[in-house]
Amino acid sequence: MASRPINHQFSGIAAIRGAMMVMGSTYVTYALGLLASIIVARSLGPDDFGRYSYVVWLAGLLIMVGNNGLNATTIRFISESLGRQSPESARAVHGWARRRQYACLAVVALAFAALVPFVMPAGWEGRARVFVALTLAAAIPKALFMFDASVGKGYGRYGVEAATAVVMSAANIIAVLVLMRIGAGLVAYMALFAATSTGYAVSSRLLLRAGGLSPSRERLDPTILVRLRPHLFWTVILTVAYAFNNKSIETWLLNDLVGAAAVGYFAIAGALTKGGIEMLSAGLSTVLMPMMAHAFGEGRDQRAGGIMASAMRYYSFIGLLLGGIGVLVAAPAIHLLYGDDFAPVILPFQIMIAISGLTLADSALNALLSTTDNQRVRVIFIVISLAITAALAFALVPRYGLMGAVAAHTGSRLIVFIAIASGISRMMGMRLPLRELGRLVAAAFVASAVAAVLMATVPGQSTGWVAAVVYALVFAGSSLAFGAWRATDARQLLTFLAQYPRVHERWAGPIQRWAKRRPDGD
Repeated sequence: MASRPINHQFSGIAAIRGAMMVMGSTYVTYALGLLASIIVARSLGPDDFGRYSYVVWLAGLLIMVGNNGLNATTIRFISESLGRQSPESARAVHGWARRRQYACLAVVALAFAALVPFVMPAGWEGRARVFVALTLAAAIPKALFMFDASVGKGYGRYGVEAATAVVMSAANIIAVLVLMRIGAGLVAYMALFAATSTGYAVSSRLLLRAGGLSPSRERLDPTILVRLRPHLFWTVILTVAYAFNNKSIETWLLNDLVGAAAVGYFAIAGALTKGGIEMLSAGLSTVLMPMMAHAFGEGRDQRAGGIMASAMRYYSFIGLLLGGIGVLVAAPAIHLLYGDDFAPVILPFQIMIAISGLTLADSALNALLSTTDNQRVRVIFIVISLAITAALAFALVPRYGLMGAVAAHTGSRLIVFIAIASGISRMMGMRLPLRELGRLVAAAFVASAVAAVLMATVPGQSTGWVAAVVYALVFAGSSLAFGAWRATDARQLLTFLAQYPRVHERWAGPIQRWAKRRPDGD
């Protein structure tokens, strides 16, 4: 009986509920965040919004470097400890990681203060003290929140992140509306960004305490520590490399060589892409790594591989759906939301959303590598990507500006995706669902062709909205017609629909009949 409270957070139903909880909070957070971004951009204009975006990016960089590999390692080893029926070890992992996070954040803060002359926003060189204070005030509390959210995920308590994100997003949009009303300037919006980060940290810490998820100062079991340290070592290298690879070099070069407005355009394109991706894939992303780690902890490596294969198909469907829709609605959406001053965002966003959607399945591959102690492989891939990104960025940004930054970012993403997919297939002996992925790509191609015909025959910006709906319907229908799904997918869908009796009663029969005609293996 003792194992039931530990394991129920990782059961199929609990995982679906966790996914829905995070998806719901992500929708609210993304919608409110998008609205806040639009208001700030319209209030400040391209140049000051570029400076604001630069500070947001820099704070994000400090968060990633400060937390380094502790977030992923905490999720992995807390979940694995619970899978081994050892909540004491989970609390020890929590305490061990938290103490190291505090030390890392202190070192990062001192290093940032020393490097300020090299990272000042364009046109703001005379306000170094304000810049340092606001950037650190935004970065450190948000880093604490992200660590606490990872602890919650490790325990299967997804509400820590979900509740905090919803509450603070609502508070932030109210404050943004107030600042817009009084005609506030750049410094006021930056101060609000810092204050909101503090709210995130306070809320998540209170939720952890309310849930009884407290760390301990007990020494880690040597059998855990011997695996945790190399995992953390490689995850630190991976995370720091990713931090500088995730549009960082391009953003810094745009600020230094092109100007603040280009930073803002690049940031909007990246934020819209990331927000759209997270809005559709957040639930799956949240539960995937804990479920893999829990299966690995129970000694079921084959089940972890099966989860990975299914997740690749789900991610690919979501990515191709979102990529096609994003390309079609980019022009009308950006003109409507941001205004004509931000028209240069359209093409970068179309390129970034298309490539991100096409390569979204790399999330499943990265989760598998992290869960199965193959962080070294991920590090090799990301370091190669960082080198390619740097070479492309330094070659293209000085000459082509904004579009050079877009080319450097998307080019490296494609290269890493191909390398990781082929590497896992060869080195780990796992079969990738290439047949189903190919069928999904074929379905996307058919849907794109139909949407392109509509766009060509009925010109006008409003046509993009209609074409996006047509694309989604044709893509979903074609994926079914081309046999991209399996019987196991139908059973997962029925499990989810069981929470809604009327819908389940209406669709259970057709879904079950369809499932009988589909293969059952992973």
